[in-house]
Amino acid sequence: MTRIEEKVQRGFDLMRRAGEDSDLLGAALLAFHSALSDYLDAELRRSPLLSDVERQAIDEGTMTWPMRATLAQRAGLLTEKQRDRVLEINRVRTGFAHGEGFAGSARSVAAYGEFVAGLCGLTSSAATRDTAAHRVPTGAHRAATSPTATAAARPSATTASGLRARAEERKARRTAPIPESGSFRVALAAIAVLLLITLAVVGLQQLTPSTPSIAGAPPTTFSATIAPPPTNTPTPQKARIVNLPPGAPGWLRTTPSFRAPTQPIPLSEGLEVTLLERDPVDAEGTRWRFVSVGGYDGWCPEHNLAIGNG
Repeated sequence: MTRIEEKVQRGFDLMRRAGEDSDLLGAALLAFHSALSDYLDAELRRSPLLSDVERQAIDEGTMTWPMRATLAQRAGLLTEKQRDRVLEINRVRTGFAHGEGFAGSARSVAAYGEFVAGLCGLTSSAATRDTAAHRVPTGAHRAATSPTATAAARPSATTASGLRARAEERKARRTAPIPESGSFRVALAAIAVLLLITLAVVGLQQLTPSTPSIAGAPPTTFSATIAPPPTNTPTPQKARIVNLPPGAPGWLRTTPSFRAPTQPIPLSEGLEVTLLERDPVDAEGTRWRFVSVGGYDGWCPEHNLAIGNG
């Protein structure tokens, strides 16, 4: 499975878990949008229309979405209408990534996921089919209820009789009594014997007198249950993004290096992240910490983190 397919699959997995949870719906939107970003960048790298500067921006992860969408339209990857839709979704995605509440509906996020999957050539994926199966497009419903469609969908007499026969067979199986085969009777007899043996053992234990202890002391009971010591689940440590250049976002890196590719979620001043349980890494004169935010994991310079509640 490619990285693009993994992100689309992740988006639909989040959709199935989200229900009306706005945070999970926003995370699903981020996954779909990131998959589209990877797809367009990969296609644009192959386009002869790109300049060296534009190609370098893609390789370094500094390509902005307005530039990416414009280049994709110029290369024939997006229509003008699709470009406007993607940029509108990008504005929603940016607001959510900067801590704003996500106000989109599950239906709109699912529609965007199908849109992205279609652009990426993944419309036949099981994830897309599972999500689309819960939605009936208005046009499809209108076509299905038209007289022509009804006549075309009506089964022949032979097919209808076969369906009725199978339905009667399923109904008979549901209402049929428990089969009385030889193996079934043997299984019931074995269960009954086990129950009798269990009852006999319990009765003997209750009737057996306790052995008196030395010097008339009461008998010692060794059957007390020893409760295991409580385990303390460590609370994930939080941190906030600090010391960013004025007016510029920060980025998570896939590896502890300023030259490494970036994750799609931008980091803003004061944004809360979670420190993950991985040892810090010293590279390029900087100590790096592994963090998680918005459904993405990556490396962040330690001097850009205010660790703790401060």
